[in-house]
Amino acid sequence: METAKIPWYADENGFYSEDYFDIVNIASVNEMAASQCDFIEKVLQLPKGSKILDLCCGHGRLSVPLAQRGFDMTGQDINSYFLKIAGEEALKNGLKINFIRGDMRQIDFSGHFDAVLNMFTSLGALESDEEDEKVFREVNKALKPGGKFIVEYVNKDFIFRRFMESDAREIPGGYVRINRFYNHLTSSHRETYDIYRNDELVKHIEIKFRFYALTELIAMLERSGFSVRHVFGGFDDIPVSFDSKSCFIVSEKTK
Repeated sequence: METAKIPWYADENGFYSEDYFDIVNIASVNEMAASQCDFIEKVLQLPKGSKILDLCCGHGRLSVPLAQRGFDMTGQDINSYFLKIAGEEALKNGLKINFIRGDMRQIDFSGHFDAVLNMFTSLGALESDEEDEKVFREVNKALKPGGKFIVEYVNKDFIFRRFMESDAREIPGGYVRINRFYNHLTSSHRETYDIYRNDELVKHIEIKFRFYALTELIAMLERSGFSVRHVFGGFDDIPVSFDSKSCFIVSEKTK
């Protein structure tokens, strides 16, 4: 019997492994956490103790500092390696955070959360538009009436204006070569990463994403029972423009 292939986003020996921290320069990413938490607090306007789900929480980059600010945090991710790191960080800081291993298409809560976050461009990794929309419906189910949902997405206009077919960057102990491919018919983006240590190729990784237009995401959210309240082109309340790399849709559960 043929073994089912593990999706790239669930492969803990692939992109989301210890190599991930080198590829994305995790130190610079973590430095942004404080300003991102400021943005989240400002947008949500929730009292301390409110229940927030960090969906696709990774290594707890936002779950931990938000818990430190007094929110009742739950983190869910499919990656057990990242969850272990998140749990250790919470323990080190004396925080009680409920970290759960699970696919974002299944959230085992109903009417429980005051807000749900889906940050750092987890959206678009699944196999189809229908699967991505299923996530929105699960988020709606997990929220209390009037609950808020913040989702981050990649602005494909920004990507197209600065599209590079290939480049390379240094990582500790070596370098990584990146090649990018875009399918205009399906709005799907593919990247390959060749990781070299001591000038030897040690790992080849391939990832795939669907880049959505803002209008597509708004329609998906509305079909899933949300009303869009705000759209931001960054963490500083700026409007979406061609220069916005990551954008944020703030919606409210209304159905």
